[in-house]
Amino acid sequence: LPLPPLSLSASSDIAPPSVTVLGGSGFVGSRVCRALVRSGASVASVSRSGAPPSWCADADWSSSVDWRAADLTRGSRESLEEAVGNPSAVVSCVGAVGFDVRGLQLGNGVANAEGVRAAKKTGAEKFIYVSVASEVAESAGWLPYYFRDGYFEGKKDAETAATATFGEEATFLRPSFVYGGEGFGLFPPRVSEAYGSGVEELLSKEGFRFLADLLPGLLGVAFRPPVSVDALAEACARCALGEGEEKDLDG
Repeated sequence: LPLPPLSLSASSDIAPPSVTVLGGSGFVGSRVCRALVRSGASVASVSRSGAPPSWCADADWSSSVDWRAADLTRGSRESLEEAVGNPSAVVSCVGAVGFDVRGLQLGNGVANAEGVRAAKKTGAEKFIYVSVASEVAESAGWLPYYFRDGYFEGKKDAETAATATFGEEATFLRPSFVYGGEGFGLFPPRVSEAYGSGVEELLSKEGFRFLADLLPGLLGVAFRPPVSVDALAEACARCALGEGEEKDLDG
């Protein structure tokens, strides 16, 4: 279900909370930036492009984001730390899909571990990471080896780095299939808001929930309701702003 809008009380004497979004030009990250801006936070995005995606380039809120370019796995660490800035919280929506094991390890594991390091070095108090549902990760044996050895191992490495560095101030959001936007895609798989919301409503019914609990592995996952990218973004924003006590939101 969509969450009510975030709102922070305004005060001329108190600076707004500062949040940096790693992967802020991406499908999830850009919507996290939007949710944070609408909450009144000071928002910076760090991505390779350093630019807003086309869907929101002309949106009013987009001009309130400081779009910064940096590569999490290449270049000087000083330039990455400069791009991260001095936020109170960092949200990482960084991830990679593909067929190359090493590329998946870099894009999901190494990149996020470097993001964790930079966040800590620049004084962030919280680190919020968008990972993957445990039920999906536990079904890795149903998928090709590059998912198991690259994608899921990379996600696990990222979580390990965040926990080791931030302890109880590390928060994990673990969605399964994420839908949203206006279009459809095959790689990564994506369905629109209109279509996905209908599927979510259908699979939320008791009969499908029973099947999801009954069936093993990915068969069960296939009957779980998908997650709206907007609901995921709102949850990320709430965690970054300290409005939620949950540290592990699974599924």
